[in-house]
Amino acid sequence: MSFKLGRFFYLAISFIIGSFFFIIGAFSIILPWSPFLKNVTAQFVLENTLILSLFGLGFALIGLSIVIYTLLKTRHRYVQVRAGALSVILDENVIHQYLESYWQKHFPKSHVPFSLSFKKHSLQIIADLPSLPLSEQKLFLERVKQDFSDLFGRVLGYPYDVHLIASFQSDKLPVD
Repeated sequence: MSFKLGRFFYLAISFIIGSFFFIIGAFSIILPWSPFLKNVTAQFVLENTLILSLFGLGFALIGLSIVIYTLLKTRHRYVQVRAGALSVILDENVIHQYLESYWQKHFPKSHVPFSLSFKKHSLQIIADLPSLPLSEQKLFLERVKQDFSDLFGRVLGYPYDVHLIASFQSDKLPVD
């Protein structure tokens, strides 16, 4: 399983936000019934304004980083392809939908997880395909290669190489 930085940040931010709300919630539940906690909290706020200001700065920076991360991850990504005098702009979501449809057509009972990445002069598709008999795998990959060159070249106007990195799932069951 590959490590993805985006997934790490998502999990870290989710853990921090969840912990923050849990601690503030537990503190708020206990505060009304504890005179000692009331006095300590009031004294802490009055005496440690610099520390509270630094906490505020930290929370503001965390909030800003969450907003920026969300904006960067949710925007549409476009790829501009220039071939001579021609220029084509492709929305990554269009390519994603074409591939979803293609995999659904060939594997109607399975979901095929895949990812796209655009390099300087190529498109890389990484797919985890459902299991196929070993004798059919090479023929299937050749057909996919032909279909992709037709799809990306003729339909979408993508003039560069399309690289498929495929793995086939094993249909062996785990041994207990």
